[in-house]
Amino acid sequence: MTARPGRAARFGALGFTLLALALTGLTALLLARLMSGGQYAGEPTEPVVVARRTIAAAERINEDHLKVIRWPASAVPEGAFASIDALLGPDPRVPLQTVLAGEPVLQSRLASPGAGTGMASLVPPDLRAFPIPVDRWIADARLVYPQAVVDVLTTVRAPGDRYATTKVVLQNVRVLAVDGLSDAAELARRLEEGRSGGADRRSVVTLLVNPEEAEVLALASREGKVDLMLRNAGDARTVSTFGLTVSELLGEADPSEVEAALAGQRALERQVEATTAEPEPPRRRRRPRPTPPADASGTKTIRVGGDR
Repeated sequence: MTARPGRAARFGALGFTLLALALTGLTALLLARLMSGGQYAGEPTEPVVVARRTIAAAERINEDHLKVIRWPASAVPEGAFASIDALLGPDPRVPLQTVLAGEPVLQSRLASPGAGTGMASLVPPDLRAFPIPVDRWIADARLVYPQAVVDVLTTVRAPGDRYATTKVVLQNVRVLAVDGLSDAAELARRLEEGRSGGADRRSVVTLLVNPEEAEVLALASREGKVDLMLRNAGDARTVSTFGLTVSELLGEADPSEVEAALAGQRALERQVEATTAEPEPPRRRRRPRPTPPADASGTKTIRVGGDR
C-alpha cells in the first residue's frame, strides 16, 4: 500500500520533465524560425539592396558595399533598388548622407548620376563649395559641423583707417564639410580621437555659397580675419548691421571723426569772423594842389601868406 504513492510521484515527475523538454524544444524552434526570417514566410517579399557596411557620405559605392536581402513587399521603402546592377549603373554613385550597415540604399539619398565622386557630388546646382580657414577650437567645440547653418563675420582694416572694423557679411550659409568630412558623426569621432594635441592647428570649413557670396568670402579671408556664428537652422531671418569699430567698442570717439569735427569747427569760426567783423572806413583822398603860374621869364612865383 505504501509503494503506490512513491510510484505515482515518480511518474508525475517524469511527465513534468518530458513536458518541460517539449516546451523548450518548441521555443527553440520558434526562435530559430524568427531569426532565420521565417516570420515573413506567409507574406510576399521583394529583393532590396542594403548596405553591407556603413558607407560614408561622398564615398564612391562599389559592389563590396552592398548586398541583397528579402524585404516584406508591403514595407519596401520608396526609391529602393531591387538589384545591385540597377544601383551602380554606368556612372559612379555616392551617397549624400551616411548609409548605415543594413539600411536600404535609396535613390533620394544618392547624388545624381554624372555628378562625379567626392565632394563635388555634394554641391547642388548653381552653388559653389568655398573653403575658409578657421580656428581649430571652433570645430572642437562643435560650433561648426556638416549641414550646420552659420553667419560669416569679417574683421578688416581698410587702407588709411587707424582701427579695424568687424561686420556681418553673409547670413544663412550652410556648412558642407569640416576638414574634408561631410558626415557629422564621422567628424565627431575624428575629433574625439585627435583631441589631444593640435590645438594650435587650423580647421578648414567648406561653405555652400553662390558666386557672388564666394567673392565676398575671398576678399574677407584674404584682407582680414573670418569668424563663423552658429545659428538655428529654422531661423531664416536676416539682420542688417552697421559694423563695429574699436573706438565704438571702447566708447571712445573715432580720431578721424574728431579731426573732421575740429576742421568743421575751424571753418565755421572763420566764416563767423568774416561776417561779423566791422568794415574799415574808407580813406579820404587829398586833392592835389594847383601848380603856381610861371612868369614870362620862366620863373615860378611862390606866394607866402595870404592876399593883401
